[in-house]
Amino acid sequence: MTIIEDKCIIIIYLLQTRGDDTKKSFQHFSIAAVFTALSLFLSGCAVDPGAAAVPEGAAGSDGKSALIRSLGEKYGEKFTFLENAGGGTMMGEHCAIFVGAESFPGDRIYAVHGVFDGKVQDRDNYMAYYFREKASSYLTELAKEVYGECRAFYEPDEEAVIPDSIGKNSDVRELLRSTKPYYSVILPTGQDMDEKDKKLDELFDKIKREEINCYFYIAYLDSNELYNELGSARGIDRAHIIADCDLGMDENFNIVERQWG
Repeated sequence: MTIIEDKCIIIIYLLQTRGDDTKKSFQHFSIAAVFTALSLFLSGCAVDPGAAAVPEGAAGSDGKSALIRSLGEKYGEKFTFLENAGGGTMMGEHCAIFVGAESFPGDRIYAVHGVFDGKVQDRDNYMAYYFREKASSYLTELAKEVYGECRAFYEPDEEAVIPDSIGKNSDVRELLRSTKPYYSVILPTGQDMDEKDKKLDELFDKIKREEINCYFYIAYLDSNELYNELGSARGIDRAHIIADCDLGMDENFNIVERQWG
C-alpha cells in the first residue's frame, strides 16, 4: 500500500468517526482548511504515478506515438499523425489511425495496432502506396490486352491493411492479390459501344485468372482532352461519360453487381 493510499484511509476514517474527540480535532481547523486538505488528499488517492506508467512501445494511453514510432522503425522514414481512424479508444490492444508519410505527400496511410491471427501486431497499408505506380502500370497492361488504347488507375483501399509478408522486394502481383484495391479503366473516344459487355467479360476473365479481387469501374468518355488530362478516376465530369459500369465481385469472384449507367 502506498503512502497516498494510507493518507486516503486516514482522512476517510476521520470523516466517518462520530466521537467527540474527532469533532474537537476538526474544530481546530477552519472549514476552508479542511476542504483544502480533503482536495489534496483525495486527488492523491485518484492518481498513483506507478500505476499510470505505460510500457515503452505499448498501445495504451500513448498508442498513437507507439504506433507511429513502430512505422518509422519498420520503413525508415518519418510519419506524422493525421487523424484517428475509429474502431478503438487508443487503450489496451487496439489503436487505428491515419498518418502521413514523407514519401507520399497528400496520402493517408492506415495503421492499426491490434490482434491479427491471434497475435497482437502492428499492420498498415504503406506497401499499397509504395507499389501504386507499378500496380497501375500492371493493371493498365492487363486492360490494354482487351481494349487497346486505355488508361487504368489503381487506388488502395484506405482502410485495409497489407499482410506482413508483402515487402519492398515483393512482386506487384503479390500485392494485388493480397488486398481488394480499386481498379478503374478509362476509355477514349472511338470505342465500339456494341461490344462493351463482351469486352467487359474478357477483362473480368483476366482479372479472375490473375486472382485480383477488386472494386472495378469502367468509363467510356466522349472527350479525348479529358481522357489525356486525367490524373485519376476520381471525380470525372459525368457530362463527358458516354457509359460507365460498376462491377462488383465477392471473394470467390462471383459477380454480385453489374450495372451500366
